Amino acid sequence: MGGNELDFFCDRMLGKLAKKLRLLGFDTLYFSEIQEEEILRRIGSRIFLTRDKELYIKATRFGMRTIYVEDDNWRAQLRKLILKLPIIENMKPFTRCIECNELLVKATPEEVKGKVPEYVYKTTDEFKVCPKCGRVYWKGSHLEWIGKDMEKLVGRWSLE
Repeated sequence: MGGNELDFFCDRMLGKLAKKLRLLGFDTLYFSEIQEEEILRRIGSRIFLTRDKELYIKATRFGMRTIYVEDDNWRAQLRKLILKLPIIENMKPFTRCIECNELLVKATPEEVKGKVPEYVYKTTDEFKVCPKCGRVYWKGSHLEWIGKDMEKLVGRWSLE
């Protein structure tokens, strides 16, 4: 991981933004507990997103691609990224685990039986699973409100 032009590393103050970027399909590193030195070692070729002005200056001095995020609301943060970067053109919604950033793999209903509510198992044909943490994803009613929220932000929305 970490070789795409739009791979991200979010600092410890941007957890919600990291989840939303993962939801949109972007390879996004995020650690809630990490020291500044470790962040600087691990950024690599990723775009570093930070709310820490001093860390922004330091990373920029080291020649790292860095964006200072002033807003504390994830919607405003994402809007800023959409204005600066080709987010819309490169998003691949629901392809990554929002918890651990792994690419999701397709799973059959039989493979997720007992891991999802019985109603979901009986009424859903398509599932995706995180190969790292085992979290199961499906197109449920929650996608409607997520889709409406994201449509307002990115202008278009598709599950495919």
